[in-house]
Amino acid sequence: MNKSAKIDFFTVDFTDSGDLEIILRNLHSTPIDSNKRNVDVDDDWIRLSRGKLSEDGYLGDMMRISMAPAGFRANLSGEITAVDLGKDEGMAESAAFYYDFETGILVLQRNGRAVSATQLSRYFKRAGDVDGEVEIKPILRPTNIEKVKLLPVIRKIHISASVVDEMTTFSTIDANTKQLITNAAQAESPGIEIILKSARDKGATLNQAVAHETIESWLTIHNDLSDEDNDIVNKIVVTGKDEGGNTTEFDMLKDRLFTVMNYQWIPDDRELWKKRSDHIQKAWDLNKSMLKQLVTSADEQEE
Repeated sequence: MNKSAKIDFFTVDFTDSGDLEIILRNLHSTPIDSNKRNVDVDDDWIRLSRGKLSEDGYLGDMMRISMAPAGFRANLSGEITAVDLGKDEGMAESAAFYYDFETGILVLQRNGRAVSATQLSRYFKRAGDVDGEVEIKPILRPTNIEKVKLLPVIRKIHISASVVDEMTTFSTIDANTKQLITNAAQAESPGIEIILKSARDKGATLNQAVAHETIESWLTIHNDLSDEDNDIVNKIVVTGKDEGGNTTEFDMLKDRLFTVMNYQWIPDDRELWKKRSDHIQKAWDLNKSMLKQLVTSADEQEE
């Protein structure tokens, strides 16, 4: 069976003290079957199942073990049989990743049933006993979030998304966005359409801090819930004026940086790991120069 998956690129930062290289080295040094590799996240178990340590970075495979009832299997005649699992067993799905020690850039296979970036941040926080938060943020092309932050005037933000329960579990989205999602869910609304507009006065703008916070929250939701088959967040468009007074528009989703891996699925976990890890390593090797430039440019703009 032919499968495809997107590969996303992130920065990893700690709000307090912390070092992901040290966390990964410590986890890697534990026995492969050690319970120290397990962290309970959102009623699932996340574990570092395997990895390769080098001087430059860490190439790993993160497993999400769903402890929810496995359900049923059926044949084409319609015969149904319950999937029988032991008390300490669950359905497993893996996602390969690479973390570059020098830049703090994370490359992660996107898989809707495997670990998300938000779950991964919680995993590293708990596995590393980190006091603050581990912030995993998508790397965007220079034509969106960083340029949006430079706009002196933000006239309009237009966001469209489906409503799903997992949205309210995110600790990395702002309180106003979380409350809006909760209200929509309680109203039994299947979707949300948000349009924020500034006043019509010349030079009027939306509050910059609130605008940036809102955009970044919905980008986080998009990153963690959307996959190659489903776009939970299907629109984030920002309209404003640049320093020259010219009207400009940014489509935040279309300009997001990612690549695609294609592979043949086979019922062999070790062989699939080889395929996943090869694609992740190639994605890093092919894009690392551009990624380093984007991260360096973003850091310089913040300074």
